[in-house]
Amino acid sequence: MSGQSFPREARLLNGVDYKGVFDAAVVKVSNANALILATPNKRQQSRLGIVAAKKHIRFAVRRNRFKRLTREFFRTHVLSTHCDLVVLARPQADRIDNPAFIASMDALWTKLERQLAAKQ
Repeated sequence: MSGQSFPREARLLNGVDYKGVFDAAVVKVSNANALILATPNKRQQSRLGIVAAKKHIRFAVRRNRFKRLTREFFRTHVLSTHCDLVVLARPQADRIDNPAFIASMDALWTKLERQLAAKQ
């Protein structure tokens, strides 16, 4: 199971990290389920931050599901550019099943890759 962890180096850890992405987002992609903000970093890997607001996803079980699925997707998909990412939940994310959520994230990931390549 050690190869399937989500290490500390892969996470945005504090408010300063999140603020840096919110203030300097180079790429924004969204759909009905999520919004992804990305800004390139100078680290050896990409980092992920997740915002699942109670306003958008009411029940804690469902917020945790959103975060778990997002972390798993991030862990298994590699970006060509090292970026700091913040994924924000949208209200619709609460209403879809896991395969539909993964398909939605896959579409967002493709758009994100395309926009990051265009910015370079």
